[in-house]
Amino acid sequence: MAFRFPLKALWRIRAIYERREGQRLSALTNQLAFAQKQLATLKQGRLDEAGAVAQGLQRGITGAEVQFQLVSSSLRLRHIKAATQVVESLSRQRQRQMIEYRQARQKLEIIERLRERQLASYRRARARRDLQQATDMFLIRSQTANDGQ
Repeated sequence: MAFRFPLKALWRIRAIYERREGQRLSALTNQLAFAQKQLATLKQGRLDEAGAVAQGLQRGITGAEVQFQLVSSSLRLRHIKAATQVVESLSRQRQRQMIEYRQARQKLEIIERLRERQLASYRRARARRDLQQATDMFLIRSQTANDGQ
């Protein structure tokens, strides 16, 4: 008789749930990395813009150009703040999802350990049965051989 795990359906559900939570964590990690890259790009653009303004001031620019640079800088700063908020939000979501994934993983591991224990118990019982059958066969053969003499 082959090994049958009575909680196989629960084990499958836990595995599906763990895989789904892992995929969600992966998606959030990718979104966070993308948002961080965008934020870094915005910050670098702000630094480049500040350098361009400094050079423009050294060589002389008009008041309209200075005003345009201030408005542009203000807008870029708003974008940076918004991107920072997105990064922080995604980071919090990722932390929560990491907890969800760990819990799902732990629940799956509990079922897997139970399955392994039951499988080990099944194998021990089967080995005992096989040994008992071999002993019985030996005794039957030795009995038959003794009866024939």
